[in-house]
Amino acid sequence: MGLLSEGNPLSWTEIKLVLQQIRTYGLDQLVNVFNKYKDRQKDAFLWGDETELTLVRFDHKNKNVRLLLKSHQLLPILSELNKKIDDEAYRITWHPEACDFAIEGVPFQPYGFSSSYFNTVEANMRLRRKQVQRILFEQTDCEYILNITAFPRYGQGQYTYPPIEYGLSYSVEKSLCYPDSLLSPHHPRAKSLSTNISERRQSKVSVNIPIFKDSCTPSPFRDELFKDDPDIKDDHIHLDSSIVGWGCCCLQVTFQGESFKETIHLYDQLLPLCPIMLCLSAACPVWRGYLSDIDCRWNVLSEATDDRTAEEKKQKNFLSRYGSAPLYLADKNKYLNNIDYPVDQYVITKLIDQGMPETLSRHFRHLFIRDPLVIMKELLHLNDDTTSYHFENLNSQVWNSLRLKPPPLNDKSIGWRVEFRPMDIQMSDFENAALVVFVALLTRVIITYDLDLTIPISQINENMNIAHHRDSVCREKFYFRCGTYISQMFMNEIINGNKDFLGLVPLVRQYIDEREDMDANTRHTVEQYLLLISKRADGTLLTNASWIRKFILSHPSYKQDSVISEEIQYDLIWNMVQIANVHENCPQIEELKMHAHT
Repeated sequence: MGLLSEGNPLSWTEIKLVLQQIRTYGLDQLVNVFNKYKDRQKDAFLWGDETELTLVRFDHKNKNVRLLLKSHQLLPILSELNKKIDDEAYRITWHPEACDFAIEGVPFQPYGFSSSYFNTVEANMRLRRKQVQRILFEQTDCEYILNITAFPRYGQGQYTYPPIEYGLSYSVEKSLCYPDSLLSPHHPRAKSLSTNISERRQSKVSVNIPIFKDSCTPSPFRDELFKDDPDIKDDHIHLDSSIVGWGCCCLQVTFQGESFKETIHLYDQLLPLCPIMLCLSAACPVWRGYLSDIDCRWNVLSEATDDRTAEEKKQKNFLSRYGSAPLYLADKNKYLNNIDYPVDQYVITKLIDQGMPETLSRHFRHLFIRDPLVIMKELLHLNDDTTSYHFENLNSQVWNSLRLKPPPLNDKSIGWRVEFRPMDIQMSDFENAALVVFVALLTRVIITYDLDLTIPISQINENMNIAHHRDSVCREKFYFRCGTYISQMFMNEIINGNKDFLGLVPLVRQYIDEREDMDANTRHTVEQYLLLISKRADGTLLTNASWIRKFILSHPSYKQDSVISEEIQYDLIWNMVQIANVHENCPQIEELKMHAHT
């Protein structure tokens, strides 16, 4: 959800009057942060994940399922519940998400360097859902907490409980499908973001997603709800609100480096892994009740949250604020920054004058060319040597695949961090833990073996787009570094290796073989996670997107027309609930023998 500050948000008209002032405050605060912490060292390796979860309500009699608008009721209960738990290992920190049917859970305390933490991630994820589920079951047996990236019929027909009215008059964005009442009343940031994106761009949000053309799909396919919209495209599913983006759920993980230098190194090496992990986590083939020809959420969010004006879109390489991270940060990698982005020379000059490396200063310049979309009135003039609010606010409103997070000025316990943001959330805790632990282990491999994975930024951007392609995990090749040269490789080669590259999973296995602190249970758990990654890459196991697609295509009521009916959605979501709660095994996603010792 980003920086959650209390207060009353300024309108876009009010923000425009103070834009330069806010940028000045933010830049001054960044300088203070950099000067204070640039030489900070010897921080512990700490890390933690964030899971964004969805609330649903089943009507078993009528075979339908709805998004449950209830997070604003659950959050206070969950907060009080966790205050009463003495053992911090069993506490969860809960945050609101933008939409009232979603909620974010994170571990109360971060994980550490010890290998034993790898064996606690899945149990902690399971605990999060159990806390919510227990509260829901106290009231009814038809409401559930679910891991799903995007609700299949989100924006189609009546899709919420309780029912809400929708149409042009119920949306500040003039959306036909996504009314403002979807947004969380628990925090004002969500409504402000949605409103100010619309007002700043001076036009309606317009997202077009290619439809999956089945044997009975009309040709051309035309989204009849938007037949009068000039932005609609034939053979595409149309979305018309930023709220469709805010309603997606993902899996994120943050790592604290030992120092500023190590964190920058981690950032640069994780950057080429963003499209790889996006592809492996693909979980989103359905949009507004139609089967699409893409598998991931990322580019949809990029378009849905795009606040650029028509004139800005004409500017070369002035991209959406939600997108692939645009730059490497270390000076030694600047030759790989082969795309010229718009430059605010004043910002770069000021930061270089303060001793910041040139390449890093260009990264922060990328933040300061953006207008802040949310500013709290009460915090407008907060600018002294003890706060970094305005910088953190700007940083939190640029949603790249990686986020560099400097230490806050007012908390000496937090070091330099990098947030890894591309992954779709998976239906089971086992899968989510596997992805998170795999990335965490890769950070250790990168540091231990001084692994160099860097490729040109233009190739990373191409990989991000390729990752969206239907079944890209098996069908597509990705740019990837093999020692001194860059090759195009299938996912199986990247993960499991070939004659020229050992493979990421074998590298991780080599690393854990050399660690002496890993007990047998943890080793078993980690090996199960690596098996999942390995078998997903070689096609033995399906991604969530492929499994969902296969479920729909084989459903007895599916009419080969790309339409996901209420009944199909009901059966799909109920199956996902059963799999997530280990009531039903799904050998296409997790083999029968796969289980962690957590």
